[in-house]
Amino acid sequence: MSTYPPRECGIATFTQDLFRSSQKIKKSGLKYKVAAFNLSPLDTFTYPREVKWEIDQNNKQDYINLARTMNKDKSIVGIILQHEYGIFGGSEGENILYFLRECKKPILVTLHTTLPAPSPKMKEVTIEIIKLASNIVVLTKRSKEIITKVYPKSRSKISVIPHGIHPIPFALQDESKDKLELSNHIVLSTFGLLSRGKGIEYAIKALLPIIKVYPSLIYLILGETHPVIRRNEGEKYRLELARLITKMNLKKHVRFYDQYLSLPDLQEFLQATDIYISTSINPNQAVSGTLSYALGTGRAVISTEFAQAKEIVIPTIGRIVPIKDSAAMTLAIMDLLSDTQRLHKMDRNAYEMTRPMQWNNVALEYTHLLIRTVVPPLNIRHLRSMTDEMGLFQFALYSLPNKDLGYTLDDNARALIVCSWLIEHTGKSNVQSLLTTYLAFIKKCQKEDGSFINYIGYGDKAPTYQNKQEDLEETQSRAMWALSEVINNHVLPPRQKKEAQKIFLKGLTNVLHLTHLRAQAHAIKSFTLVMNQFPSHKAIIKKCIKKYADSLLSSLKEHSIKDWIWFESSLKYNNALLSESLLLAGESMKNT
Repeated sequence: MSTYPPRECGIATFTQDLFRSSQKIKKSGLKYKVAAFNLSPLDTFTYPREVKWEIDQNNKQDYINLARTMNKDKSIVGIILQHEYGIFGGSEGENILYFLRECKKPILVTLHTTLPAPSPKMKEVTIEIIKLASNIVVLTKRSKEIITKVYPKSRSKISVIPHGIHPIPFALQDESKDKLELSNHIVLSTFGLLSRGKGIEYAIKALLPIIKVYPSLIYLILGETHPVIRRNEGEKYRLELARLITKMNLKKHVRFYDQYLSLPDLQEFLQATDIYISTSINPNQAVSGTLSYALGTGRAVISTEFAQAKEIVIPTIGRIVPIKDSAAMTLAIMDLLSDTQRLHKMDRNAYEMTRPMQWNNVALEYTHLLIRTVVPPLNIRHLRSMTDEMGLFQFALYSLPNKDLGYTLDDNARALIVCSWLIEHTGKSNVQSLLTTYLAFIKKCQKEDGSFINYIGYGDKAPTYQNKQEDLEETQSRAMWALSEVINNHVLPPRQKKEAQKIFLKGLTNVLHLTHLRAQAHAIKSFTLVMNQFPSHKAIIKKCIKKYADSLLSSLKEHSIKDWIWFESSLKYNNALLSESLLLAGESMKNT
């Protein structure tokens, strides 16, 4: 879902490139169709055959109807939505929410704009997009940092997949310069749909000192005016640039190519380029497809310091200059032109660095993420069949419970955690009865002194002999973790949370002196969840977190050698728990 060619739009081009590359991945078994957004009912296009649906971006009912159509279509397993605030109708593109709210299919959303300080309305819209999306993609690491900081609930959903580039053989400039009648010229270029945000005037103002030293220099401004800009103000910006060029007596050194270039034509111009100039004046621009394409062609670049450029343009492939600083751009261009051998090496570095960004690799990353996104609906039928009015059975014979072996607190605690998570994070209220059963089981397993037994038989529903034969430290701490998940759940009924609190407080003294590593780790997980829920016990809980974290660190130091950095002399079971608990302890103690 996106804008799509022949509509002239950077997102449209991106989507077509992603579509074509994704279609070539035969082993995925996926086929793709496109839902294209139109600016208005009058702005329609003769789309290629992959476009199955068209949407008037300002018509809310179009979004709802499309969602309902997709819900009914069993062949549609998932959706990739390219998001940019300006391509959807309504304030800050809020119309897309009508689709997202109505659609029942898994949705992967690519956020092309990521602002560190969004307007209140933009933030409101984005919060809901993130909530309704199954997965989020951003195009740079910096974008991920911004989104996770501004929208913390995106952390579990977000992935970074770079802007794609087209596969093209590396070539020196001479052949393309001959074809374009640019031989004997030093060629600078900028391409893209023209608009005021491009900042091209600052590049033009940088040229005068340079042509005195390099009189053969020519600057190519490639691309027509953005259709939306042209509709609103015509060619006003281009004419302003033309007057500036005349005023500075640069007509021989600056050329406009006022057309929407085909990919082969664009690649020809880029291959003829000595230095590509990326001129954005928006410091928060998340990504520039034009910059990616220039680097992918194997060309050194000079870019203003917007988000993507600061991440990708390193000294071995180009230079970064302050925004709107023509003097700095002059110095950067002069620097690169002063050493031809170094400049050619930068070209080669840029080419080699960008090979992972080729569209076939990008499409493969999207495919893998989409496959992970398109998971079947959660089925708890087996969990229900393994549970009776007492609790969750310990073992099964194929799909049937093995009742002879009874129940364990360990398994019921795990099931309680799962149900709590499902209710809080997915809104699945149909597991509420299961949660009630598992919580009651934990209560039944608690003895008068607050400690827990683990094994209960099926026939008499009484404790078994195994409780006296085994060390139950981990059982104690796992039960406390499960109770903490319920206590910390923001959507459960107060009566259930209070019940969990009573059981927890009664059992607290029994988990303050644990000796086994995994029991200590479970206790840390439990305590970090509820430390602030019990003000009168906070000091002792905090002290215990530190004691157990120190114990884990001591074990890590004791068993670690040069080629083995771990808590024990071998990998055993539930290994990730040990590292996770230390991270949680550090975060809770502000000791990261």
